[in-house]
Amino acid sequence: MTDSEILKLMESNPSQGISALVDVYSPLVYTVVYSKLGQLFQRDDIEEFVSCVFAAVYKKHDSIDLSRGSLKGYISTVAKRMSIDEYRRQTSRVKTVSLEEGQAEKVPDIRDMQEDVERRMDEAALAEALGRLCQEDRTVLVRKYYYNQTSSEIAKAMHMTDAAVRKRISRAMEKLRTIMRNQGGALT
Repeated sequence: MTDSEILKLMESNPSQGISALVDVYSPLVYTVVYSKLGQLFQRDDIEEFVSCVFAAVYKKHDSIDLSRGSLKGYISTVAKRMSIDEYRRQTSRVKTVSLEEGQAEKVPDIRDMQEDVERRMDEAALAEALGRLCQEDRTVLVRKYYYNQTSSEIAKAMHMTDAAVRKRISRAMEKLRTIMRNQGGALT
């Protein structure tokens, strides 16, 4: 379904239009949101935030001008900006602790901080690598490894056979490994 068809469907039949929008762009929005908020939010919170992104896109769907860019670009920009705003809101909440005499402040271990930084860098590299895959490959990988769907569930949702889904997952993982190796990251 093309971007213009999705926008027309959102105008004529909002529920089907939103459903089409979510079907096509969920992997992209999830990847963008997770790359910004993955270290702050649990899975359920990220899913809820992804829904908020789609709601924001729907609210502005009548002002989207495809002559200025693609729907994909618009949605990814909205997701990125909303995620950054939320990240800033969450991290700006500074907690002050008064230290009375006899209380010791716990200083974080440098190894824990290094591991946290490395984990975040790995997550960012993975999100970037996922973004370089085609939409179908991203979709099957997100459904398989994020939503923990079986091959038959994915096949039913994507109108494919179980064997085709398993083969696509295998090939997509190999592409992802190649991209990660070329980026200097690691994917096990």
